[in-house]
Amino acid sequence: MVFNSYTEFMETLETIGFSDIILGVKDTITADTVYITLASSKKTKADGFSWVIGYTYNVVASVTDVDSHLVQQLSELLSGGLEYVDYSDSSHLYSFSGKVYLPTGQKGQAWE
Repeated sequence: MVFNSYTEFMETLETIGFSDIILGVKDTITADTVYITLASSKKTKADGFSWVIGYTYNVVASVTDVDSHLVQQLSELLSGGLEYVDYSDSSHLYSFSGKVYLPTGQKGQAWE
């Protein structure tokens, strides 16, 4: 799915039903949570100047059930879908990861 801004992506995640959306990392992994970290930026250049026109984010979801509807819906949102990462014996959660590209838009940036 294509998004116009970071804010639009966050609003879409909230409607899916994740209990928490974390920008960065957290000490403990909790169920039905999406963790988002910055992977890279996309720039355009002209006459010695460059502008950031978008960012690629790493997205990691932690869920209690491998067949969770959250995994299905999040997979549809991400450009390359979701990949299974692992199952944690300590937290009893399944982890999935993927990437999403979000252009810099007028609806806000990740740090706002």
